[in-house]
Amino acid sequence: MIGDKIKKILLIFMGVVVIFAGILILVSTISSKKKSDDSEVLVDKIEVEDFVKASENDAKKKTEATTEMTTETTTEAAVATRLDATKTERASSGDFVPKEVTLEDDKEAPVFLISASNINVVRGTNFNIHDHIGYGDDVDREVELVMDGNVDTSTNGDYPITLTLKDDAGHTKTASVKVSVIDSAPSDSGGSSRHDTESFSEFKEKYGNGNVSFGLDVSRWQKDIDFNKVKAAGCDFVIMRIGGYDDGENYTDAKYDYNIRAAKEAGLKVGIYWHAEESSPEEVKGNIDYLLNVLDGEKLDFPIAYDWEDFLKFEEHGMNINDLNNCYETFASELEAKGYETCIYSSKNFLQTVWKNEYDHKIWLAHYTSQTDYTGDYYMWQHTSVGRIDGISTDVDFNILYLDRFNGAEE
Repeated sequence: MIGDKIKKILLIFMGVVVIFAGILILVSTISSKKKSDDSEVLVDKIEVEDFVKASENDAKKKTEATTEMTTETTTEAAVATRLDATKTERASSGDFVPKEVTLEDDKEAPVFLISASNINVVRGTNFNIHDHIGYGDDVDREVELVMDGNVDTSTNGDYPITLTLKDDAGHTKTASVKVSVIDSAPSDSGGSSRHDTESFSEFKEKYGNGNVSFGLDVSRWQKDIDFNKVKAAGCDFVIMRIGGYDDGENYTDAKYDYNIRAAKEAGLKVGIYWHAEESSPEEVKGNIDYLLNVLDGEKLDFPIAYDWEDFLKFEEHGMNINDLNNCYETFASELEAKGYETCIYSSKNFLQTVWKNEYDHKIWLAHYTSQTDYTGDYYMWQHTSVGRIDGISTDVDFNILYLDRFNGAEE
């Protein structure tokens, strides 16, 4: 009996142990599951934080990249602005960039640069309209000329013709001309016997009011000049031709060496002008060395004048008006880089129709009249070509220098 009781107790005990063990296993499993869930939550949290950080980093990088690109763009814009400013300054720094124009820029009709309402032709000679007119366009280098009407040079009489200029953009300009066929050309005895002249004393008396100075411009055509007499007559300055570029060749004025030496010795202020016929900036650059070699470092009291006058044959140069302005601006920048100021010498007509002067260079105006009505800026006025002064045997140009417009020639 005792043995049976012991067996029952042992069985109960073992059952309790098994139950207890089961409870322990269950508790352990639940605990492990909780830890596992906590771990998964931690991992998820870390991944979210990393994503946020990664997103922030990406955003930061994008922001930095955008900032860098913006800075680079801004810098390039600033550089471009500086380059544009530099290009403007290059007009006076020896590195002028010629302005290019296209058909889209052609807004103006061609112009007659040299023309006359009446043309005389000697009977029996050939008549070529190109011997009597010059023309050009702001863009087109090959303007079309059409002449309507016939001229019979074997028979005296008046022949009306109509001239029409047409550019590639379709703009036109017309002019009516009367061609007169005559027996002989009007006599030209030369000198001053056939026209009125003006003495230097009359010139000074008439235009002496105001802050002005009086001078001449000369070349070999004035022959041998006595500059001491010129000075004694009341002349203050002389502008002389140094030479130029004619028919593709450089030349030095035959009287230049004497003129500049003798004028300085007489106590006159001096300047020079360049007889120009260049058709491109490249030709200009090629001629600058020649000019400077002749000038040989000579001190001047006036800007070097650019004198381009071949307007009767303008169309033969294969250029447009923009090209001509590029020639002068190249001339100006190349010389100013060497320390010499320049100016444009031209007549009222061409100053109004040809020269743009976008960089506001000084203007030497030629207008043969008692009182100019030119409204643009100019610092010197060439008043006449038939002046007379003691010391020069021929006609000579008279000039008025306006000292309040010019800072280089005051006493």
